[in-house]
Formats: sequence, structure tokens, C-alpha cells
Amino acid sequence: MYAPKINKALKAQVQQYIHTKDVLYVRSGGLYAVLLDLYKQTGSVWARHSRTLYRQAKATGQMGFSERIVTFMQQYFGFDLLNDAEGITNTTKRLIQEVLSEAALHGWSFDEIVNRLEAPDFTAKRARLIARTETVNAANAGSMINAKLAGATKKIWISARDSRVRMHHATVNQTVIPVEDKFHVGLSLMDHPGDKAGGANECCNCRCVVAGIP
Repeated sequence: MYAPKINKALKAQVQQYIHTKDVLYVRSGGLYAVLLDLYKQTGSVWARHSRTLYRQAKATGQMGFSERIVTFMQQYFGFDLLNDAEGITNTTKRLIQEVLSEAALHGWSFDEIVNRLEAPDFTAKRARLIARTETVNAANAGSMINAKLAGATKKIWISARDSRVRMHHATVNQTVIPVEDKFHVGLSLMDHPGDKAGGANECCNCRCVVAGIP
């Protein structure tokens, strides 16, 4: 669902450079809007999905469930998403500059540079990676917010348990800890799968999930 939206935002960044011929004019605003929507929607959906585990828990207040989760997601991730959008935008700038360096080396015309930048593969692969990585973080964060609201005292890390699971995630699989503690994942301490504290090595393309234990 979100890979095409992220791809469109990345393509818009490329067009910002093409129109101005200056990477300083490549902005993160459009990408931030997509990421914010991804976190609100995915977090809410996954929290609602996990809510069935806590139906015996106390009432969650007057505000509707989805609205509460969206509010918490905005509070938890609003500033971090700005940093994420800026980081992704800086990567876009770096990739554009790499094309410009190659163009200088081979004497390409500006039209040839544009053709390289507008090639589908220039943004599509990144868009899929970003969508997968951010969705895992949003889904597990929403699940944890719901677990805490419902009074869960523990949480468990669950890996996909196949040959594609990275070693550190296979090691932490089925580990149960207090809900406010952090999982030891390799050299990182992470609240849940997808937590950016793990860095790219532990987050990119991760398929693990976390579950609260009532």
C-alpha cells in the first residue's frame, strides 16, 4: 500500500533537483507526510488487530480506540519521523550526487543525467525497503502502545523462524521480558522489532513481531 506512495515522494525529490539543478532544493516535506500517515494508519490497524488479546482489560476511556492510538503514535513518533524523513532525503541527495560524479567522469549531458535519475529503479527499490522497514516499526509500536494501555506486564519477541531470519533475531526469538524493558538484540537494546535504536542492520526488512502478554 505504501511503497507506491513513498516511491512517488522520492520521485518528487528527484524532480525538485531536476527543476532547480541544485540538491539544496531537495526537500523532505512530502516524504514526511507519507511517513506520518503510514505510522498513524498502520499503528492503529495493528493495535486494533492485537486488541482481541485484551478484551478482558479495563475500559480505555471515552475517546475512541483508533483515535487514542493515533494520538499516541503522533506523540511517540512525530519528531522522530521528521528526522527519518530528513535522513532519507539526505540519502536521495547523496545518490543524486553519485550520478553527477559519474556524469562528470563520463561527460554526460544533462539530458543523460535526467534519464538516469528518472529511471524506475532509481527510486522503486528504495521505496519498497523504506515501506517494509517503517511498516514493521509502526505495527509493532502500535501493538506495544495497545498492550501497555491494556495493562500487559510482559512482552515476547517472535521471529518468522525461517532461513531468512538474521542471527540476532533468531537468538532473541521467544524471549519474554517485562513490558517496559528492552530486548538485547546483538549489540543493541530495542523496545520491539523495527525499533530504530537497533540501527539499519537490525531494522531493514525485518519481519519479526512483538506481542504483549496479559
